[in-house]
Amino acid sequence: VHRASFLISTKTTTTPSSHISPSNIMKEKKIVFIHLDLGIGGAENLIINLALASLPPPQDDNIQSSTKNEELESLNAKVLIYTTHCSQTHCFSEVKIPTGILSSSVAIVGSFLPSTICGGGHALCSSLRILYASYKAYQDHPDADLFVLDVLPTSIPLLTTWLKCTGSVLFYCHFPDKLLTRDTVNGVPVENGNQGVLSSVKRYYRGILDFIEESTMRYADLILVNSNFTRQEVQRVFPSLEEELEEENLKILYPPIDLTKFVVPNFDEKMLQKQNPIVSLNRFERKKNVGILLHAYALLRSNLRSEKPEVHIPPLIIAGGYDPRNIENVQHLSELKALASKLQIMDKVQFQPNVADTQRSYLLKNALCVVYTPNREHFGIVPIESMYAGSPVIAVNSGGPKETILDGKTGFLVENDDVAFMEAMKKIVCNVSLAVDMGKNGHEYVREKFGMEKFRLSWCKMVMEALKRGEVRKRRERESGGGYDVGVRFVGYMMEATIALIVAWVITVMLRLFGVVGVRFVGYMMEATIALIVAWVITVMLRLFGVVGDESSVVGEVRAFFSKEKVADEL
Repeated sequence: VHRASFLISTKTTTTPSSHISPSNIMKEKKIVFIHLDLGIGGAENLIINLALASLPPPQDDNIQSSTKNEELESLNAKVLIYTTHCSQTHCFSEVKIPTGILSSSVAIVGSFLPSTICGGGHALCSSLRILYASYKAYQDHPDADLFVLDVLPTSIPLLTTWLKCTGSVLFYCHFPDKLLTRDTVNGVPVENGNQGVLSSVKRYYRGILDFIEESTMRYADLILVNSNFTRQEVQRVFPSLEEELEEENLKILYPPIDLTKFVVPNFDEKMLQKQNPIVSLNRFERKKNVGILLHAYALLRSNLRSEKPEVHIPPLIIAGGYDPRNIENVQHLSELKALASKLQIMDKVQFQPNVADTQRSYLLKNALCVVYTPNREHFGIVPIESMYAGSPVIAVNSGGPKETILDGKTGFLVENDDVAFMEAMKKIVCNVSLAVDMGKNGHEYVREKFGMEKFRLSWCKMVMEALKRGEVRKRRERESGGGYDVGVRFVGYMMEATIALIVAWVITVMLRLFGVVGVRFVGYMMEATIALIVAWVITVMLRLFGVVGDESSVVGEVRAFFSKEKVADEL
């Protein structure tokens, strides 16, 4: 396990480029990012870009942008990234040892914690892992100016309320975890066949976790989302955050792409080539909806053979993130290969799991078009990368792609069915010049709107906003004399008790499965859990009446009392 030295490599401390005004470079700040698994995906890419945007721009920054000639603010921050897992064979180049610009900034903590319990309880385990990672991040860097979390907000009260960190806390919501369960696909319920008592227990279990997600998110000083679609979904499924929405605590920060990673497309060359493939680039997960592309491609092949036999049918490449530790990745890749064989298109389909950055760029640049199949995708970084690489994008007319793809100009937005995808692919396959024109439009569009310099400027403003709101929160807590603090902590105490209940239930079920305990043991665990909840309620009540201090608990007061007695005896 790699344990970072917490020193930024020499690349990250480069003197800011000449177009950055010295007056705009702020005093160095310390920003700590906390992310569960630092693998290959949109969320991980966003965290890396946020970290890079927190550093001074390098001198050789040749990105063309509409902001190129403007004076840009720079955070000039010391960056640290805490994660529970980062495989050197499955991560972005920026964090690869030893050449990655952020490799020395990464600390892996809590790798001993399980990601599942007998194949289940993934959300519960993720909550426990993010709690541990956040605690370690604070323990190592209590002087951090800003803690940035994403994916799960569970540990935010730990930082703001229990540990009382002196810095601010910002939460980036890619999409509500409530809408990412096995029973839903990006918020759309699906039938999974679970019925009876087990289904009821799961609903209760999930309801508790959803309540925790909603109640802990409000503790953040500032909440960011990746699209207007995600903002609307957060507002819909977490109605109690309405107050935060009205106070503009919830802002949109579109993810960027690092334009320096992509070679400027050669459209003349693309016009002449005859073997440009149709490309799909996604993680191998069922929610990515890649199966619909295989059906659409089979229809396209059949349609062109009968109607336009003279048209060359391009090959199909299905590539993306693949982690052999992830059961779903392994299963779904096998399912897609089986489907391709069933549709009799295996001879024209290539599967490329876990592609490197260079191969990824090559595929996007040389694609005739990129087909992006997720329905109700939160944002989708692949369409942005594809358009900058000069390839038109075909995507479902829902979610984030509606905000990033210009229908008919940089690609096509279609309904979520195989016929609609087939018709859109047919237009491009039969008219290569249309693909080139759309590619040119998309390249210019992304260069102007989604470049790193514009993102760096927006991120700088968000950080300053979060720091300002954090100061307001801490001042309000000081002025309230602890009353506000007690009220805010109450939800946190109940959350702890609820987590204890879930853990007790899981342990009980496991012990019963192996015959270690009898049926009555369930009652004992329930009684113990109720006692725990009562203890927390008593603690809150005693604080309200000033019997114990704001920094104390009933257990803590008892422990302190006996510690004092012990010290007195020793003296």
